[in-house]
Amino acid sequence: MKKILLLILFVSGVINAQETEFTFDNTKGMTDFVVTSVEGKTAPEIYKKVLDWIKLTYKNPEKVILSTIENEYIRFEGIDNTFYSVGIMGKNYRDVKYQIEISVKDGKYKFDLISMYAYWQSTSRSSGGWSEVTIFNGNSTKESLEKSIYNKSGELRGYYKYTPEVVIYYNKLNKSLFDSINTSSKNNDW
Repeated sequence: MKKILLLILFVSGVINAQETEFTFDNTKGMTDFVVTSVEGKTAPEIYKKVLDWIKLTYKNPEKVILSTIENEYIRFEGIDNTFYSVGIMGKNYRDVKYQIEISVKDGKYKFDLISMYAYWQSTSRSSGGWSEVTIFNGNSTKESLEKSIYNKSGELRGYYKYTPEVVIYYNKLNKSLFDSINTSSKNNDW
């Protein structure tokens, strides 16, 4: 009986386990979202700190905040050109537009990458413009990853070899938010 109870507890713990860092692998692609613990903080405190962080991190915070529900969630949009590159004749960075939703609860927040778009220049073969980069939306199947993203030996294909930089970027962004939430107000000792 004790063994059965332990097994049930173990299985429920594994099922309810939440990712704490973004990853990208050949079985599930990109982690859908991460949950970050911030002990001792209430949902309203976290919510306010997220708003403050957006105001400090983004050039035009009033334009990047797309939607809010006070003390529950904030959705915002960012643009960057330093982290998404494709392996076409070297390393070619793309302008990227992404949407992130931060949901807050007492003692934790969820950092959810909603969408990511890359800008492609027009060519004689395409009209160019913004195109969704679907491999980062958390909905990739093992079959699609093995067929198009990874080669037979399990390594990223040349076109996708810089994919880890995207994961690093979002983990750094989440770390920056975490640090901001856990930092007390500005230091007045200047």
